[in-house]
Amino acid sequence: MSNLLDNLNKGISDLHPYEPGRSIDDVIAEYKPTKVVKLASNENPLGPSPKAIEALENASNDLHLYPDGDSKKLKSLIAQHESLNKNNIIIGNGSNEVLELAARAFLNKDSSALMSKHAFAVYKIVTQSCGSEIIEVPTKKWKHALEDFHKFLDDSVRVCFVANPNNPTGTYNSHNEFEYMMKKIPSSVLVILDLAYFEYVEEDDYINANELLSKFSNLLITKTFSKIQGLASLRIGYGMAGKDLIAVLNKIRQPFNSNSLAQEAACCAILDNEHIAKSVKLNKEQRAYLMNRLEEMGMQCIPSQGNFISFKGNFIAEDLFTSLMKEGVIVRPIALYDMPEFIRVTVGTEDENNYFLEKLKEVLA
Repeated sequence: MSNLLDNLNKGISDLHPYEPGRSIDDVIAEYKPTKVVKLASNENPLGPSPKAIEALENASNDLHLYPDGDSKKLKSLIAQHESLNKNNIIIGNGSNEVLELAARAFLNKDSSALMSKHAFAVYKIVTQSCGSEIIEVPTKKWKHALEDFHKFLDDSVRVCFVANPNNPTGTYNSHNEFEYMMKKIPSSVLVILDLAYFEYVEEDDYINANELLSKFSNLLITKTFSKIQGLASLRIGYGMAGKDLIAVLNKIRQPFNSNSLAQEAACCAILDNEHIAKSVKLNKEQRAYLMNRLEEMGMQCIPSQGNFISFKGNFIAEDLFTSLMKEGVIVRPIALYDMPEFIRVTVGTEDENNYFLEKLKEVLA
């Protein structure tokens, strides 16, 4: 008789549980620093929209009731915001859930998924949990080589994952680069374009999501409220695609997958253009400042269009990570992404960035 765990989907045995960035409470408990600055998980240092916070306070009286299972109010606001129909939108418990729904719908033990090297860890998790193989495309100067993706296709490929900008490298691809790839990928392959950090991109040649959705029926675009909207703890995001694809994903979506607090906060956050503008401005200024200071210290930084910078230098990343935690600074080693020499740091406020730079200089002295 076989062991229970012998019946796991192939691929799961090789997975390791996702390890999030260390929490402030963890660091205080272990190292007892007098001050802690968390720059590990690409969160908005300005926090959520004030309007979202107010909405949460008002919504807390109905916690005994199930949420709207179809997120109708939020979907309507997203549809207006994105100039789409509600039938083109699915709400997820974070955009990660939308990624998982797509993987479950299209991947199995006889299929594979195409993705870039140094891609977001969740793509591998959802692929291997479906028993599918992973096909990695090498990067060029840390950037997705979208012009090469079609060269790695075989008959087993059912899904292609692309993050733009990419986490953890921060590199981005232009609209034309992505459209070129789409034209080379068969329409029978689902392409998932993850735009978690799109608001931070400054380049004029960046993705036009609506134009792409109008041209390609095999495209699913995901966005999140966890980053610039600052709602990471509430877990809410969404996907956009043709109505037929959205209908398929809704068939396997869990009932009441997004809670009422998350829905209410997201409804307010998506309308708070002032908060988003402040967040973009802060990130633009502080990302440039942080990168300049790191390079002055001799670090090699990957140019980023996200709200984070990955860098390496004359240090051992895991040792630096631990030394900084002891001083009350939480960053992220990224060996998980086949980048063992690198540290990723989130762009914080000016005070947070200066505290990080001060402690970095001290531990490297």
